Amino acid sequence: MRGWQKWAGTVIDVLRDIAKAVDQARAAEADQLDPDLLADLRARYDKAVTWGITTNRYRDWHKGNHPGFTLAQRLKDKAEQVWLFARNFAIPWTNNASEQALRSPKRHQAGSGYWRRTDTLRDDLRVRSYLASSRNHGIRAIDAIHCALTGNPWLPPITA
Repeated sequence: MRGWQKWAGTVIDVLRDIAKAVDQARAAEADQLDPDLLADLRARYDKAVTWGITTNRYRDWHKGNHPGFTLAQRLKDKAEQVWLFARNFAIPWTNNASEQALRSPKRHQAGSGYWRRTDTLRDDLRVRSYLASSRNHGIRAIDAIHCALTGNPWLPPITA
Protein backbone atom coordinates (compact mmCIF):
# COMPACT_ATOMS: atom_id res chain seq x y z
CA MET A 1 0.00 0.00 0.00
CA ARG A 2 1.42 3.36 -0.96
CA GLY A 3 2.13 5.87 1.77
CA TRP A 4 -0.73 8.22 0.93
CA GLN A 5 -3.30 5.43 1.19
CA LYS A 6 -2.35 4.15 4.65
CA TRP A 7 -5.57 5.68 5.93
CA ALA A 8 -7.50 2.83 4.27
CA GLY A 9 -5.47 0.26 6.22
CA THR A 10 -6.26 2.15 9.42
CA VAL A 11 -9.99 2.05 8.60
CA ILE A 12 -9.75 -1.70 7.99
CA ASP A 13 -7.95 -2.16 11.32
CA VAL A 14 -10.63 -0.17 13.15
CA LEU A 15 -13.43 -2.22 11.56
CA ARG A 16 -11.66 -5.44 12.52
CA ASP A 17 -11.23 -4.14 16.08
CA ILE A 18 -14.96 -3.43 16.23
CA ALA A 19 -15.77 -6.91 14.94
CA LYS A 20 -13.49 -8.40 17.59
CA ALA A 21 -15.14 -6.29 20.30
CA VAL A 22 -18.60 -7.35 19.12
CA ASP A 23 -17.56 -11.02 19.19
CA GLN A 24 -16.22 -10.59 22.73
CA ALA A 25 -19.39 -8.81 23.85
CA ARG A 26 -21.53 -11.59 22.36
CA ALA A 27 -19.42 -14.20 24.16
CA ALA A 28 -19.99 -12.29 27.41
CA GLU A 29 -23.73 -12.25 26.57
CA ALA A 30 -23.78 -8.45 26.42
CA ASP A 31 -26.22 -6.75 24.09
CA GLN A 32 -24.13 -3.65 23.43
CA LEU A 33 -20.55 -2.45 23.37
CA ASP A 34 -19.01 -0.33 26.09
CA PRO A 35 -19.86 3.28 25.11
CA ASP A 36 -16.29 4.49 25.83
CA LEU A 37 -14.81 1.78 23.62
CA LEU A 38 -17.32 2.57 20.88
CA ALA A 39 -16.50 6.29 21.09
CA ASP A 40 -12.76 5.59 20.93
CA LEU A 41 -13.12 3.32 17.90
CA ARG A 42 -15.41 5.82 16.18
CA ALA A 43 -12.89 8.61 16.77
CA ARG A 44 -10.13 6.49 15.20
CA TYR A 45 -12.40 5.69 12.24
CA ASP A 46 -13.42 9.32 11.71
CA LYS A 47 -9.80 10.49 11.92
CA ALA A 48 -8.67 7.93 9.33
CA VAL A 49 -11.55 8.73 6.96
CA THR A 50 -10.89 12.46 7.29
CA TRP A 51 -7.25 11.80 6.47
CA GLY A 52 -8.33 9.88 3.37
CA ILE A 53 -10.50 12.75 2.20
CA THR A 54 -7.77 15.32 2.86
CA THR A 55 -5.07 13.23 1.20
CA ASN A 56 -7.04 12.46 -1.95
CA ARG A 57 -9.21 15.55 -2.43
CA TYR A 58 -6.93 17.26 -4.96
CA ARG A 59 -5.21 14.27 -6.49
CA ASP A 60 -5.52 14.13 -10.25
CA TRP A 61 -7.50 11.32 -11.78
CA HIS A 62 -8.40 10.83 -15.40
CA LYS A 63 -12.08 10.23 -14.64
CA GLY A 64 -13.01 12.96 -12.15
CA ASN A 65 -12.44 12.34 -8.44
CA HIS A 66 -9.66 10.02 -7.32
CA PRO A 67 -11.01 6.62 -6.15
CA GLY A 68 -9.39 7.17 -2.73
CA PHE A 69 -11.36 10.38 -2.31
CA THR A 70 -14.57 8.73 -3.48
CA LEU A 71 -14.13 5.83 -1.04
CA ALA A 72 -13.26 8.08 1.90
CA GLN A 73 -16.20 10.37 1.18
CA ARG A 74 -18.55 7.39 0.93
CA LEU A 75 -17.24 5.97 4.23
CA LYS A 76 -17.92 9.36 5.83
CA ASP A 77 -21.38 9.81 4.30
CA LYS A 78 -22.50 6.25 5.10
CA ALA A 79 -20.78 5.92 8.49
CA GLU A 80 -24.04 5.10 10.28
CA GLN A 81 -24.60 2.17 7.93
CA VAL A 82 -20.99 1.04 8.26
CA TRP A 83 -21.27 1.14 12.05
CA LEU A 84 -24.68 -0.51 12.31
CA PHE A 85 -23.17 -3.92 13.15
CA ALA A 86 -21.52 -2.34 16.22
CA ARG A 87 -24.91 -1.28 17.61
CA ASN A 88 -27.05 -4.18 16.44
CA PHE A 89 -25.33 -7.51 17.05
CA ALA A 90 -27.77 -9.36 14.78
CA ILE A 91 -26.19 -7.69 11.76
CA PRO A 92 -23.05 -9.41 10.41
CA TRP A 93 -20.01 -7.18 9.91
CA THR A 94 -19.34 -8.53 6.43
CA ASN A 95 -21.63 -9.02 3.48
CA ASN A 96 -20.15 -12.39 2.55
CA ALA A 97 -23.51 -14.19 2.68
CA SER A 98 -25.15 -11.80 0.24
CA GLU A 99 -22.11 -11.82 -2.04
CA GLN A 100 -22.15 -15.62 -2.29
CA ALA A 101 -25.47 -15.52 -4.14
CA LEU A 102 -23.93 -13.25 -6.78
CA ARG A 103 -20.70 -15.17 -7.23
CA SER A 104 -21.98 -17.69 -9.79
CA PRO A 105 -23.75 -15.16 -12.03
CA LYS A 106 -20.61 -13.03 -11.99
CA ARG A 107 -18.53 -16.04 -13.02
CA HIS A 108 -20.98 -16.84 -15.79
CA GLN A 109 -20.78 -13.28 -17.02
CA ALA A 110 -16.98 -13.36 -16.90
CA GLY A 111 -16.87 -16.66 -18.81
CA SER A 112 -19.45 -15.98 -21.47
CA GLY A 113 -19.28 -12.22 -21.52
CA TYR A 114 -22.89 -11.50 -20.65
CA TRP A 115 -26.32 -12.87 -19.92
CA ARG A 116 -28.28 -13.05 -23.13
CA ARG A 117 -31.38 -11.42 -21.69
CA THR A 118 -32.03 -9.56 -18.46
CA ASP A 119 -35.15 -11.61 -17.77
CA THR A 120 -33.02 -14.79 -17.87
CA LEU A 121 -30.63 -13.28 -15.34
CA ARG A 122 -33.55 -12.12 -13.18
CA ASP A 123 -35.10 -15.60 -13.19
CA ASP A 124 -31.77 -17.23 -12.32
CA LEU A 125 -31.22 -14.83 -9.42
CA ARG A 126 -34.78 -15.36 -8.20
CA VAL A 127 -34.23 -19.13 -8.04
CA ARG A 128 -30.85 -18.67 -6.34
CA SER A 129 -32.36 -16.32 -3.78
CA TYR A 130 -35.20 -18.75 -3.06
CA LEU A 131 -32.78 -21.65 -2.59
CA ALA A 132 -30.40 -19.60 -0.42
CA SER A 133 -33.26 -18.46 1.82
CA SER A 134 -34.68 -21.96 2.17
CA ARG A 135 -31.22 -23.38 2.91
CA ASN A 136 -30.73 -20.71 5.61
CA HIS A 137 -33.96 -21.94 7.22
CA GLY A 138 -32.84 -25.58 7.20
CA ILE A 139 -34.79 -26.72 4.15
CA ARG A 140 -32.97 -28.84 1.60
CA ALA A 141 -32.83 -27.46 -1.92
CA ILE A 142 -34.59 -30.50 -3.38
CA ASP A 143 -37.47 -30.10 -0.92
CA ALA A 144 -37.79 -26.38 -1.67
CA ILE A 145 -37.80 -27.07 -5.41
CA HIS A 146 -40.40 -29.82 -4.99
CA CYS A 147 -42.66 -27.49 -3.00
CA ALA A 148 -42.31 -24.74 -5.60
CA LEU A 149 -43.03 -27.05 -8.53
CA THR A 150 -46.12 -28.51 -6.86
CA GLY A 151 -47.54 -25.01 -6.40
CA ASN A 152 -46.84 -24.87 -2.69
CA PRO A 153 -43.66 -22.77 -2.45
CA TRP A 154 -41.92 -22.50 0.87
CA LEU A 155 -42.06 -18.98 2.28
CA PRO A 156 -39.94 -17.60 5.11
CA PRO A 157 -41.77 -16.87 8.35
CA ILE A 158 -43.23 -13.39 8.68
CA THR A 159 -41.40 -11.32 11.28
CA ALA A 160 -42.95 -8.48 13.19
